[in-house]
Amino acid sequence: MKQITTLAVAILLAMGLSAAPAFAGSDKNPCNPCAMKQKMNPCNPCSMKKKMNPCNPCSMKKSVNPCNPCSMKPVKGQWGTPGNQSIRPHAFDNFQQAAAYGKKLWSDESLGTSGNACLSCHADYEFLHLERNQNFPHFVKMVGDVVSLDQMINYCMLNPMKGKAFDKDSKELTAMAAYYRAYRMQYRKDHRK
Repeated sequence: MKQITTLAVAILLAMGLSAAPAFAGSDKNPCNPCAMKQKMNPCNPCSMKKKMNPCNPCSMKKSVNPCNPCSMKPVKGQWGTPGNQSIRPHAFDNFQQAAAYGKKLWSDESLGTSGNACLSCHADYEFLHLERNQNFPHFVKMVGDVVSLDQMINYCMLNPMKGKAFDKDSKELTAMAAYYRAYRMQYRKDHRK
């Protein structure tokens, strides 16, 4: 008798699970984010009770929320959030790789035609005004305008280096900005009071 009851429960569960997809677009599905009864839907991503909603993609508990598209746990072999459009082919696995490539570019005289590299003007932190401890964007007298870091890098590429500006989504521009950050961090470490 116990085996028959167990078999009956297993059959009912299997039938219930196989029927679940049929309700996927209906109001009877408690995990349908489009359900009309939003207050009663525990998986509604628009629920006002964000902290209590385990399926809310905006939940503050990113590591605990398996439905959060912004989760910090990467899927092995996959870059970025699945389904999102990429700005470029994958370039770096981490900041250190980007900064290391930026360091090579920072000392590369062949980026322009003037015979200069970034280090020609900025060796030993010269002409960067790092002592001011100001973040980009800010006013740069040489440019005569408020510019972002990327714009400043490209200004130097076009003018002192007599080269070509980097594309805004290029790995080179990312690497130069990463190295600038690492260079600035090293300056702050070397000049800590």
